[in-house]
Amino acid sequence: MKIKFLKSLFIVLLLIGCSNQEDFSDLISEPEIVSGLNVKSSYITGQNIEFNVFDQNQNDITDISIFYVDGLEILGNQIIHEQIGTHSVYAEFSVNNQLFNTELSSYDVVNPINKVLLEDFTGTWCGYCPPVKLAIEHARELYPEKIAVVATHQNDQFALPQEQELSSALGPFGLPESRINRTSEWVEPYDLNYIDNFINSGNNLAISIDSNIENNSLNVSIRFVSSDALDNHKLVIYITQNGLIADQANYLNYDDTSYFYQMGNPIEDYIHNDVLVHSITDILGDNFDDTQPFDDITKTFSYDISNSAIQIDSSYIVAFIVNSENTTINSQSAAVAEFQDFN
Repeated sequence: MKIKFLKSLFIVLLLIGCSNQEDFSDLISEPEIVSGLNVKSSYITGQNIEFNVFDQNQNDITDISIFYVDGLEILGNQIIHEQIGTHSVYAEFSVNNQLFNTELSSYDVVNPINKVLLEDFTGTWCGYCPPVKLAIEHARELYPEKIAVVATHQNDQFALPQEQELSSALGPFGLPESRINRTSEWVEPYDLNYIDNFINSGNNLAISIDSNIENNSLNVSIRFVSSDALDNHKLVIYITQNGLIADQANYLNYDDTSYFYQMGNPIEDYIHNDVLVHSITDILGDNFDDTQPFDDITKTFSYDISNSAIQIDSSYIVAFIVNSENTTINSQSAAVAEFQDFN
């Protein structure tokens, strides 16, 4: 009887030990999460997206990886999205029978927006120029995310040495002079409805700007993708600065119908914004190799700011692509040391 009792007790203890409350999770081999998935933050609709994976030694292990987009396995390492949206991707692979997953990464698919380039050709001596700046400010209020601005000064303390080269290439014209997308004149009374025609038109080119400052060097990376081929185009990259102070001539001081009535001539301590202070590329742009539809291009530049008078904390990068006739196809702007993605 004693032996039967001990057997019964052992069985009870065994059943208790194997109850549902027992945790065996430490015995299950979970995939290890690692970094190494190469994915950009944005793409455009119709673009062939290619994912790549690298191990801790930067070896390409894409060919032994399985990719999951929005939780579903895809064929190979490429996918095309025809609709805009946000997606997630991760990869899974095995090394020495150990299962690994990359971190989950997200990316956006967008239709490029049309960001209009407004250029104000101006000078502190130009008494009829202030209305252009005012009109641009109104345009910014109306289209805060769809305008990039450059104010190019002539024959004053803010003028660049290359300004005459630019004016000669785009001219002839006299001040005040404002341009939309570089080659379309925007004239008094600076009708905002005229800009509508440009804002609301479609665009196939997306541009992003990324910049940082390291060891007195301003490093700029421009990425662009177009669903059209780009033949004989140029990339233009400017640095602009806000908050520059200088007296401004004002020939409208006695015009009681003007916004600038009785502001003085000159207007003392006038604030000049969007002033072109440096051209990272050639003033008219740098040629790049012809591209095919959906080619994903990145161009990098460095500018030594150790002896520069530019105030980085009030400066912007303006990047745009022009065709062979100097017409701007699309533009982008971002504060220095900030990232501006597609759109």
